[in-house]
Amino acid sequence: MTIFIRVKAVGKRRDVLEKQHFSVPDGLDCAEKLIEHLVRENVRAYNDKEVDAVLLRCLSSKEIEDGAGIGKIGFGDRKNESDQDEEEAVANALQCFADSLYRVMINSSEALPGGKFRLSEGDEVTFIRLAMLAGRGF
Repeated sequence: MTIFIRVKAVGKRRDVLEKQHFSVPDGLDCAEKLIEHLVRENVRAYNDKEVDAVLLRCLSSKEIEDGAGIGKIGFGDRKNESDQDEEEAVANALQCFADSLYRVMINSSEALPGGKFRLSEGDEVTFIRLAMLAGRGF
């Protein structure tokens, strides 16, 4: 099934990332299962990226346009040589959800920790980051 994911941060008027479609399996009936699935997929995608790809690479106009559409223009490579641990990432994401560092909205309803919901084709899932991050020191 295809759903749409959107990420926002408190205090920002526009989305951090534009709405993106994402395939999820049927049967995700609570926020924790949805978060676990999304985190695992993102960790796998990150780990599959090339480390420090070609030294001199230029982005095409299409790559720049596509990146601008989702709010991030980049080369798609990674700098860290070590793979990220799926279990650790899932545990961290679930702990942050339980600690209310971000909220999950399914269409216009909040998905609460331990609560149940039913995802349907085309639903919009919004992650809202509530934690304010400190800036750099002086």
